[in-house]
Amino acid sequence: MNWPSHTDYQDSIQNPHICFEDAELKESEVKCDMLGLPKVMSGNFASVYSVTAGSNRYAIRCFVRQVLGQQGRYARMSQQLLGLGLDCLVGFEYILRGIKVRNEWYPVVKMVWVDGLPMNQYIEEIFDKPDLLLDLASKLRVVMKGLRDNQLAHGDLQHGNIMITPSNEIRLVDYDGMYTPAFRGKAPELGHANFQHPRRTSDFYNEELDNFAAIVIHTSFLALASEPALFKDFYTGDNLLMLSGDFKNPGQSKIIKRFKENKDDKVKKLGELLERICLADVSKVPVYEDVMVALDKGTMDEIINGISAAAAAPAAAAGAGADGGWWAGGAAPESEPLGSRPVTGSRVGSIPPTSRPAAPTSTPAKSSPGLSVTPTPTPAWASSNAPKPSVTAPRTAPSVRQPQPTPQTPAPAGNDNMKLYLILGGVGILVFILFYVLSR
Repeated sequence: MNWPSHTDYQDSIQNPHICFEDAELKESEVKCDMLGLPKVMSGNFASVYSVTAGSNRYAIRCFVRQVLGQQGRYARMSQQLLGLGLDCLVGFEYILRGIKVRNEWYPVVKMVWVDGLPMNQYIEEIFDKPDLLLDLASKLRVVMKGLRDNQLAHGDLQHGNIMITPSNEIRLVDYDGMYTPAFRGKAPELGHANFQHPRRTSDFYNEELDNFAAIVIHTSFLALASEPALFKDFYTGDNLLMLSGDFKNPGQSKIIKRFKENKDDKVKKLGELLERICLADVSKVPVYEDVMVALDKGTMDEIINGISAAAAAPAAAAGAGADGGWWAGGAAPESEPLGSRPVTGSRVGSIPPTSRPAAPTSTPAKSSPGLSVTPTPTPAWASSNAPKPSVTAPRTAPSVRQPQPTPQTPAPAGNDNMKLYLILGGVGILVFILFYVLSR
């Protein structure tokens, strides 16, 4: 199947009464820009539009790539999330016959619009307000406990997928990479590299999936509350304070060094923890809530000393990339960990009426600037007593242009016979001349 492009969706969605089959969406209005064109947030994986239907506002996510097993995933997810009552999650529907483009139907995700800002944009406004930052840290703990108590993991906690409401509440969006007990096999995506463990692979897929990202985010909140200047020094527009290079080379990381020098003892201990767990296997990352309890009790040294600092394997090319926002979905195509379970009908999931807010106004997400990458120094295992990774990268021989031999023109076949014919012809001409002269 050839999936529509961003431009195709842009053309189609201008006529909601034609392109949508959903009765509510047929009567909706699409938010437009100053030129009167549908306002879109385009990512590597999807285009997202804001539509208003009566008093309800939705984010309509239109996919530009094949997502294997998508329908089955959303079917099981809706069953798992139904009735949990977690405030951090928002209602959604997966509609198989979602939008018509070029006379063909394609699926969409219809998700309740969150009135708020992506986490990084919100932090841009409050990075120098310690009380709000500490409040966010406390609320992140509540969110993570709710997920863990229900054996859930979001799978891609990052600035673009964590929305902060005007009342300083946390809402999670984009559930493509979510883990629930119904899912087994490999992770469908690896998450944003600036929030994920450097050795995360698709094989690591369980309820512990969010521990590393949550520790990174919580550390950033506490560090900014203690030292607001960190934001101007380390924020790039595509992170909070840390980048993937900091995770791959924690011993050379300037931001981890600043954490360890922070006046707040909790930030110091979290900096030491991050330095240690970045060098360990992803499975060795401690449970986020256990870290929070240890911070409260002053027993962080027990957790830090219990983690082996030996690097288990070279850092994986993890992460959804700089494009990652809830509209982008991640760079890696999804695999099917569920098998092929048919779904009856064209609608999956539900949007509880109680979760539908009045149509708000919100600031659209900013486009992310270029990612600042820390130069890669000598790997940590080369300067420690840790065993050297056993994985050897294949070597590719340099391409060298070899001198070309001078082409030779082969001698024509039958060359000796030709010489004989010429001699006989010459003799015949001489005989003819002699005969002519004598006859006169």
